[in-house]
Amino acid sequence: MKSFPFLPSSLLILSLTLSGCNKLSSEKKQNILPEETSQQDLEKADTTPVTSDTIQKTEDSIEDSIIQVGTPKPPEGMVYIPGGTFLRGSEGPQDNGETYPEEAPINKVRLDSFFIDKTEVTNTEFKKFVDATNYVTFAERGPSKEDFPNAPAEALLPGASVFMPPAEKIDPRKHSVHIWWPYIKDASWKHPLGKSSSIKNQMDHPVVCINYDDAKAYAEWAGKRLPTEAEWEYAARGGLEQKKYIWGDKRLPGKWMANCFQGSFPAINTLEDGFLLTAPVKSFEPNGYGLYDMAGNVWEICSDYYRPDYYSTYIKNPIDNPQGPETGITEQEIAQWRQTGKYEEPTTQPHRLLIPRVSRGGSFLCHVEYCLRYRPAARHESEPLTPTNHTGFRCVSSIKK
Repeated sequence: MKSFPFLPSSLLILSLTLSGCNKLSSEKKQNILPEETSQQDLEKADTTPVTSDTIQKTEDSIEDSIIQVGTPKPPEGMVYIPGGTFLRGSEGPQDNGETYPEEAPINKVRLDSFFIDKTEVTNTEFKKFVDATNYVTFAERGPSKEDFPNAPAEALLPGASVFMPPAEKIDPRKHSVHIWWPYIKDASWKHPLGKSSSIKNQMDHPVVCINYDDAKAYAEWAGKRLPTEAEWEYAARGGLEQKKYIWGDKRLPGKWMANCFQGSFPAINTLEDGFLLTAPVKSFEPNGYGLYDMAGNVWEICSDYYRPDYYSTYIKNPIDNPQGPETGITEQEIAQWRQTGKYEEPTTQPHRLLIPRVSRGGSFLCHVEYCLRYRPAARHESEPLTPTNHTGFRCVSSIKK
């Protein structure tokens, strides 16, 4: 059984109100590294603890290899991803015995080359954007009366959904996610756990409590854009073809390779990976392309609308550089699909804040028995109406031909 999307109680009122108004009834691909270097890095990732020296050596090796083969030099903080074809998605049971039908069928995708950020956008980087533009995030301002004229005042409060573990061990499948996902007034990127919290000592952590509009605004200011989910998965795989994880097929190759949840979800985190919530970027070894945290830490928002059956539609008319569905659906249709395997299209255009975008990579809350989504094929959704403290983003740039 999978984790279900959620809405904080105040925003759930808003969502239902609006819904009523709308009457919604070869094993390895081409690698930018020489073959012998790629193999050494993979072996090293399984046996060597992460240190600043090993991270720097890995980065230098990758950057030197890029120069050697004459590929475009990436902007600072970004990595060149060579264009090519790959198999997207997954089929069949994963390591927890569950199948994830939204990842099927496996489909072939061709992409042009692009640049992608080495890391998730950090609090330091997002602060530079805010300082330069005076931008105010959605969580800081809250939904507007203009957008939702019929919503009660309590549904328009600024804030975000924040993970709070229950006081005692519970079976998450038998309880509402609202137990561990309360809506916290005034939670924001500056105060990810609520007004009394701070990011003062977390400037190298990924920015959270942002939504699609916030991420898009940052990307445009930086001269970049958000990745498509095809670009994201291609980059996350790091040159490996159809492996379960970004490092290979073994979920735990002797040590934790990503910031995820260990213990009894959602109450008890045994911290075997060293982190309770977000981790500083670059805390774990990079993938084959030199990218950090493409598994775990925080979910990363992509540009595509989320439809769980998108791949079934795509394989009927595959195109290069796919941008995702032309239109989106709401959490109501997504829930219907999860229950029945199908859904009815909305009869009227939903409000844009109720149309989820794709999110990728999993987060510090992904647990093998509850949400095994720190896999490159895993797909999930991020609703703009509901910023959370386990969702962030990274950017890409197109390469001019």
